[in-house]
Amino acid sequence: MQKSDSNSMAKSTHRQMKSSTTLNRRYVRRPTKSTDVAVSIKKRSAEMTNNTTPRATAKELKEQAIKKALAEAVVTTEKNTKSKKMKKTDNKLHFGFGRVMLALSCAAAAVFAIVYFVNLNMPDISLRVAAIQTGINASYPNYVPRDFNVSSITSEDGKVTIEFQNGNTGDAFTLIEEASSWDSNALMTNFIQDEYGENYTVIREQGLTIYVSGSNAAWVNGGVVYKIKTTSGSLTNKQIKSIATSL
Repeated sequence: MQKSDSNSMAKSTHRQMKSSTTLNRRYVRRPTKSTDVAVSIKKRSAEMTNNTTPRATAKELKEQAIKKALAEAVVTTEKNTKSKKMKKTDNKLHFGFGRVMLALSCAAAAVFAIVYFVNLNMPDISLRVAAIQTGINASYPNYVPRDFNVSSITSEDGKVTIEFQNGNTGDAFTLIEEASSWDSNALMTNFIQDEYGENYTVIREQGLTIYVSGSNAAWVNGGVVYKIKTTSGSLTNKQIKSIATSL
């Protein structure tokens, strides 16, 4: 009976020891292999590399962006500077050219005005010279038939002769002014009857007695005898009357 109990206790103790050893194995750390360490190191290195790379790339991109912006700013500044210089140069050239053109325009206008003034007053100037040479009070008519212009002014022996010509038709007439003491009756006796005979008419206008024969005429006014002689073409009585009353 005792032997059997001893065996039973021995078995029980053996089982307990085995069970204890098995249970302790759960808390024993499995030894790390060298390959696992290498893999872990590589993995961590890769993770660090992956984590570091984006940060480095962002920094580089930022620096590149700054450099690009600076370069573009420099280029833009250079372009603006060149544009301003070119604009200033163009403005100077334009201003200089404008001043030259303005000066030329003013000079041309002045020359044109002088020529126009001289041409406009040339008959009067020439007539004044002729009047001084002859000593008579010669005058230029304020009315001249349309398209007729002065072709010449001459003076001799107390007489001034003004020739008019139509540039379009070639018609011409002459206005002669002579100093005289005649009145209208003396003109009739000494010139009209001998020159026109009985072929004339009398026009009285503004105190003047105008003798007209065809396109020729004669009258006296202020100590001057005026005569119109038509060399080609013809003048109407109205035109003759307008010339006489405008002197």
